[in-house]
This record gives sequence, C-alpha cells and structure tokens, in this order.
Amino acid sequence: MRFFARVRRDLGQKRWFRWVLAVAFGAALGIGAGRNIMGTVSIVDGDSMVPTFQPGARVLAMPVLGAIARDDIVLLDDGKGDFALKRVVGLPGETIDLWRGYLFINGKMLVEPYLPKYTLTFPDQQRGRLHFELGPEEYFVLGDNRLFSLDSRSYGPVDRDKITGRVHLSQNAPRSRFAPFTLPAAGKTVIRPLPSQVLTAQTRPDGN
Repeated sequence: MRFFARVRRDLGQKRWFRWVLAVAFGAALGIGAGRNIMGTVSIVDGDSMVPTFQPGARVLAMPVLGAIARDDIVLLDDGKGDFALKRVVGLPGETIDLWRGYLFINGKMLVEPYLPKYTLTFPDQQRGRLHFELGPEEYFVLGDNRLFSLDSRSYGPVDRDKITGRVHLSQNAPRSRFAPFTLPAAGKTVIRPLPSQVLTAQTRPDGN
C-alpha cells in the first residue's frame, strides 16, 4: 500500500509540475505576443539623442511592420544584450559621405532641421572624408547629439535584422530634406549648387 501511495503522490507532483510549466509557457507566449502587437516601453539612457529625447524619457517602440524610412527613430539590438536609439538617415543602396561637417546622400547635401544650429555631423577634420556604400539590407543611423553619439560613423551601417522597433514621431516633427548642393569631387573644396532641372525634379526628399 505504501508503494502505491508513493507512486500516486509522485504522479500528482509531476502533474502539478507540468501544470506550472504550462502556465509559465503560456505566460511567455502571451508576453511575446503582446510585445509583437503592443510594442515595448524603453527608458532613454544617455545623451546621444538629445534634444529629441532627453535622458530618462520613456519611449514606445513598436514592431517594424512596413518599410523603414529616412528620419525614422529606431531601436537597435547592439548584440550585447542592450539596445540603442538612433535616427535613420541612409537607406539601402545609397551612398553616404561625411565631409566638413556636412552629410551627403548620393552626392546631395541633407539638411537636418531637428539638429541644434551649428551642429557638425563629422567634426574631426583631420580624418578627411568618410564614405559608405550601403548594401540591400543596410541602414546608416546617427544620434541627434552628434558630438556624443556612438553610431554608424564608428561601427558602420547596421543590418535590417538589428532593427527591433520603431518609435512614433508626431506629424509636426521636423524632417530632413535635400539642399540644392552637391558633394565636391575628390580634391575639390567648393560645394556647388545642383542644376536647375535636377531641383525641379526633386519634389520629395528621395528625389521621386
């Protein structure tokens, strides 16, 4: 009798353990589904996105369901168990040049009104011009606080699978636009205006 009692008791404990596992597994699935639908709330730690996001600010990062656009604020997986908040400035297939504090995309100067006045995107003139060519799944990201941001200027373009979320910006948030100036040829120092026919064709920042 003791043998059967012990077996029944052990079986009961196993059933209880399985029930706990089932509840825990269901909760994990629920949390995962909730994140996929509702997004995740993160607290900004650091100054790299000042003035757009101050340290301590809470941001809601939603899953990226559509195409990633220029000016999107995205959450990046840094591969070290942490995340970074950055702004997308370069899209797949584009060329990025940083020269004398200016940012050029496909040879055209990008104006960023969300940055404080007199902000230089690449202040170290001793290193000359930086040039990047983005692959079909690569993005160029920068922090809005260019002097205190570790971003694509240091670690290069980021792959699409490293972008885990997107932070919503209001309709009135300032957006970048292209200025009527082109990147000087190698060895030149004068920024020249674009031809008038090119300016007429640029009805949108992407030139389409």
